[in-house]
Amino acid sequence: MSTVALHEDLLALDAAIARLRRMWESPRSRRRFLARLGEDVDPALIRTLRAIEVADDPEPGVRDVAEVLGVDTSTASRLVDSAVSAGLALRTTSTRDRRRARLALSDEGRALRRRTLEVRTALLAERTADWAPQEVATLAALLDRLARSMVADDAG
Repeated sequence: MSTVALHEDLLALDAAIARLRRMWESPRSRRRFLARLGEDVDPALIRTLRAIEVADDPEPGVRDVAEVLGVDTSTASRLVDSAVSAGLALRTTSTRDRRRARLALSDEGRALRRRTLEVRTALLAERTADWAPQEVATLAALLDRLARSMVADDAG
């Protein structure tokens, strides 16, 4: 592949990523998502629940949430406070360090997280209904690879 062709492909990739982000964050998409979810939930709260769930530490804290979300610790702290106040997350004392808070999803938070995933995957299934299963698998693997390389670059 020529350098010019690669450059054009990278420009197309950048444009596609930008379109996807705008689409997921647009007011119309948010309304459609929340209508299917059946409740009005701040997307930042949903992202916070995900961050607590996927954090690498088995006893995630505010710093872990900040790292997953790519925000500073004070922002993560406010987001976690909102999740705890809404009854979607629990804050307890870490078993490893009594000075540290340990975060977990409440039963209600786990239920919301599960419904969120169901709605998001249903929306993706609709958009890829005419794709071959292997195309969906390939796209998922390649996007995951790109995301991991970008996260590794940020960490390094």
